Amino acid sequence: MNAKQLKVIAVVLGVAVLLYLPRLFRDSGEGGTLDVGDGFSFVVTDSIAGVEIVLAENAGTVRLERADGGWTVDGYVADEPKIRDLLDVIGQLSSSELVARNPSNHANLGVAEGGRRVEVRTAGGDVRRFQLGGRDTRSGGYFVRLPGDDVVYRLDGPAGGYLNRDRDGWRPRLIASVDTAGVREILMRRGDREAVLRRSDEGWLAGDAPADSALVQRLLAILPSVSASGFPTEEEEAVADFTLADGSFEVFSEGSADVTGRRLELAILLLEDEERGDWVARVADGTEAFRLSSLTVNRLLPEALVPVP
Repeated sequence: MNAKQLKVIAVVLGVAVLLYLPRLFRDSGEGGTLDVGDGFSFVVTDSIAGVEIVLAENAGTVRLERADGGWTVDGYVADEPKIRDLLDVIGQLSSSELVARNPSNHANLGVAEGGRRVEVRTAGGDVRRFQLGGRDTRSGGYFVRLPGDDVVYRLDGPAGGYLNRDRDGWRPRLIASVDTAGVREILMRRGDREAVLRRSDEGWLAGDAPADSALVQRLLAILPSVSASGFPTEEEEAVADFTLADGSFEVFSEGSADVTGRRLELAILLLEDEERGDWVARVADGTEAFRLSSLTVNRLLPEALVPVP
């Protein structure tokens, strides 16, 4: 064996040792081997009816539940694509990446009994659980442990990130999507000031005068994706009185819905939150409130058309 071959072998052995040492030192069980047995296995074969994420130290629970009209999160409408992403992975979790076997490490890894717990309920009423700890900042993934088992594993993949969302992280941000090709009229109100935009054969009119084309295009550009910047708390939502709205925004298209020959596509009621510097809003025929940034509201209610009172 020549010197070059010995050098290659030494490099390979060195890399192997570097890869092995972090697992060796992190696993602080006394004696034994690093045999992982069957590893971490969380398999749900029945249809999933609900997922509860019990937060650490009894800080609350995020409840995802299947309802007749779709999934909800704590009673609010849930974002269906996010739910589908979760359901694609939550019933088939597995890992053989052993991290620790000594129960004294559970608290540091976030998998102690008082830590975050995930409970999956099936349509048949069965409930399966596992502890979901903190993120492994060195290797990625999250620490997990099954009930009654002292062994902690690292779970890779997207499931850990999904299950660390708070309630608002499961709610849809897209409030409305309007096809601007069919829009014929837009009514805007801010306080006691109102403005109307109408599409004519010659272009858009503000009242009876030609409208600023750049201003109209900025407004139309937002209509295919009107998105919330966040959500009010339950207390804020409870005191929001939309019968006293500070502003409103209505979009109509051609149609035979009423005698005017137009159809209402979108109506948003707005309450200004001066303390936070944004707006609490609700779709007129909806039940859930959301927040809109001042930037979004100023595009929906341009000051050039609807001056600030």
